[in-house]
Amino acid sequence: MTADRIAESFSALAAVSAVALSGSRTSAINDDSSDWDIYIYSDSPIARDERKRIYDSLSLASRIAISFFEEGDEAEDGEGRVFDIMFRSREWTEGEIDYVYRRHGSKIGYTTCILYNIATSRILYDRDGWLSGLQEEISGGYPEELRKNIINDNLTVMDGSFSSPFLSQLELAVMRDDIVSQNHRLSAIIASCFDALFAYNRVYHPGEKKLMRYARLLCEKVPEGFYEDIPAMIEAIGTDELLPRTREAIARLRRLVEEG
Repeated sequence: MTADRIAESFSALAAVSAVALSGSRTSAINDDSSDWDIYIYSDSPIARDERKRIYDSLSLASRIAISFFEEGDEAEDGEGRVFDIMFRSREWTEGEIDYVYRRHGSKIGYTTCILYNIATSRILYDRDGWLSGLQEEISGGYPEELRKNIINDNLTVMDGSFSSPFLSQLELAVMRDDIVSQNHRLSAIIASCFDALFAYNRVYHPGEKKLMRYARLLCEKVPEGFYEDIPAMIEAIGTDELLPRTREAIARLRRLVEEG
C-alpha cells in the first residue's frame, strides 16, 4: 500500500518520531472521495528537498509545500490516489494537547479538531510510543471543564456580552445589505453552533467536512429543528428571513444547553 511505503520512507529519517494515516480515511464516515491524509510528526523540520527525494524514490508525482494551513505536500501514485502529507512538530502537537485537553482551553469554532484527528489516526510508525501515548491520554474521557468552556465561549461569541458578537455583526451586515458579510458572519455562527453541539454531547469535533452527517452519527441530543435550521439559515442569506431564523437557531441551542 502506498501509504505504508510513504511511512516507511519517512520513518528512516532520524528526525521523524511518528507517522499516521488520519483525516477522512480513518474517520467514522468515509467514501471513495475521502482524502488520504498522512501526518509526519518530527522533532525538527524536514527539508523540502529531502521530501522531494523521498517521493521521487517511490515514483510518486509530487507538489511540495502547497498547504496554506499546516506545512504539507501532495503526492500521487500511478493509480490515481492522491496523498496529502502534512508535517507537524512534536512541540506544536504537545502544545495543542496541553492547551485544549489538559488546560481546557477553548478555540472558537473548531476546538477539539486536533484531538479528533489524533484519536482517530491509524499509526503507521511510532518510534518511542509517543503518539500512541497521546491517543491513550485523550481517550480517557471528555473533561467536563473543557466541555463547559467550549459551550460557554461559543454561545458568548455568538450573541452574548462579547466585544463584537457574531449576531450583532450579522445584523449590521443585513442592515447594510452586504451579502458577502452576511455569508461570512453566518458561517462563523454555524461553526460555533457545531463546536458547542459536539462539546455538549461530549464528542470531539470531526472537522469542517460532512458536519450534518457527523452530528447525526455522533450526537445523541441536538436542538429542536436543528437539521432543518442549518440549511434554512444558509438559504435565507440575502433575505428578510435570515435574522429571525438565525436568532431562533441560537435560542434553541441555548435551550438545549440549559436543559443540561
